[in-house]
Amino acid sequence: MKLATFVTQGRERFGLVLSHPASGGPWIFDPELAEERLYYYAKRPTSPFFSSRPRFLPDRPWPQQLSDFLVLGDEGMSAARRLQDYLQRFLEQSDQALLAGAGFPLDQVHLRAPIPRPRLFFGLVQNSPTFVRNNPNRFVVNMYPQGHQRPQGSLVGPGEPVYVTKEMKNFNWTPEPGIIIGRQGRDIPVSEAHQFIAGYTIVMDLVHDRYMDQLQEASGGELDWFEDATGSWLGKKSNTMAGMGPYLTTPDEVGNPYDLILYTRQSGWLRDRASTGAMVIGYERLISWLSSFMTLYPGDVIHMGTMAVDGMPITTDMPFTAGDTIEGELEKVGVLRLPVVLAAQEDWRPVEPADRRLNPVPAVRDLIDAGETAVTVAEWSPKRARHFWTVFANYRAAPEIEGLAIRPLPRVLNNPGSALAESKSKIVIPDRATTLTVGLELAFVLRQLAYRVTGESAAAYILGYTPMIVLRDASFADPIRFPATLQEANLPAVYARWADGFNVLNSDLVSLKLDDIRGRTMRLAISDLGEIVGDTSEYILLAPQVLAFLTQEITLFPGDVVTLGRTRDLLTLPVDTAPPTFTVTAAIEGLEQTTGTFFRKP
Repeated sequence: MKLATFVTQGRERFGLVLSHPASGGPWIFDPELAEERLYYYAKRPTSPFFSSRPRFLPDRPWPQQLSDFLVLGDEGMSAARRLQDYLQRFLEQSDQALLAGAGFPLDQVHLRAPIPRPRLFFGLVQNSPTFVRNNPNRFVVNMYPQGHQRPQGSLVGPGEPVYVTKEMKNFNWTPEPGIIIGRQGRDIPVSEAHQFIAGYTIVMDLVHDRYMDQLQEASGGELDWFEDATGSWLGKKSNTMAGMGPYLTTPDEVGNPYDLILYTRQSGWLRDRASTGAMVIGYERLISWLSSFMTLYPGDVIHMGTMAVDGMPITTDMPFTAGDTIEGELEKVGVLRLPVVLAAQEDWRPVEPADRRLNPVPAVRDLIDAGETAVTVAEWSPKRARHFWTVFANYRAAPEIEGLAIRPLPRVLNNPGSALAESKSKIVIPDRATTLTVGLELAFVLRQLAYRVTGESAAAYILGYTPMIVLRDASFADPIRFPATLQEANLPAVYARWADGFNVLNSDLVSLKLDDIRGRTMRLAISDLGEIVGDTSEYILLAPQVLAFLTQEITLFPGDVVTLGRTRDLLTLPVDTAPPTFTVTAAIEGLEQTTGTFFRKP
């Protein structure tokens, strides 16, 4: 079964993709409309179905969004399969015209990414032997997931343009196998993980070097790992730098997911072919690992990394020109084809006038169409945050404590939004956690859509500030074996704060003038266990510098959270001496206090 998200007559729906016997071509059928038409047909006394009117999801309406449909689990999938089989037979034997209004030729609708706005969009890197097999200097390969979270603004669907601005350097791409989660789960055993896969898709992993070039220049060419990850991964997180689709193809159609051929093409030319059997870490192990510290939900998307050549380069003999496409084909799953639009040469928009709704970022267009381009303090809570960004090594003692030099540009990556929690929440500590460290950070929230913000205009984009309590779990470093790469050694510091609710902040935001942020006392206390005192003057870069750097090619959304990162001191709680329940209180002078209670399940 193939499921897809599509837009027709201004409505975004999900549908079933079938081969229509009249044309032999693919059609997409809206389940709700199809069931309505079939029921109408059966109501006639002369209908062969008069006494057994078809109902496939009898106790509830069909959801409009694919992610909401996936929440129905086995009930929904069984209903969709029954409907698909019924439709196929009906089209072959009965009134094809009756279903014309419930289905549409695939080339006459606008396909979106199967999950157009994924909550979790996690991508592995270096998950293929191609990264190590020819390197005589690699003696240890850590079987450890290495990856990053993508923002919603990075995503486009089938046929939607990849928009390459004139400032992007060394643009390249790679198609990767992806999975879409179909069931909610936590602490999922490897042996059961396959049950949580709703289906397979293709994810196009695109990247450019604009951020990397700036960081190289600012560092004098001596990048530490956090700068290297910032430069590389911000290129992947940029607007339209990820594609997904065309379908969610269910496991029964795929068979063995480790025996599929993946093709890369540029405007019809074959550039690469690979096998999904080249994965180092497979779907099951990754699902189990992610669920050991975060809850997975239906509609979460995971892509598995490059299977062969990493980053298909643009050759001097075959540069991109107007009308070019990039393409990934995954056997039994589908073909994802994306047009490439070069801002310096052409306008991506197919029609005039140049209306704001024709923003190249699909998720931004969704916000504009819904009238949700800004948020107020009264409306905002951590649940409204689609994205959560962290700045690393942004304090004056970073050279002394972490061995990271002070830089004029931020080291910044994003985290899953599920890592945020509201003040006064009770947060479960994962069973895997070992030593915990607790810190206090200054965070701010975005008021409105933010793209290419300048330092001078930054204040207008900030809704307010709040203290943030941050827990970090040291267990992510436990599997690392040395000699490890810098990436293997440093990724645990990124993942350490990714557990559900490990970043607690207050929805009572306070507005601050940019020239009035430094010099505020910061206090963090853990019930009867200790206290640390700091000062906001420890920060090197503030919101204007972070926003001006980050939004060059990335759109931040209203309600997004950005934290300026840790300061000098942290409190440490070894797992064998930490109490089963403890409360943390965080205060920054002039801001509303934040509290959180953390506990282990008995």
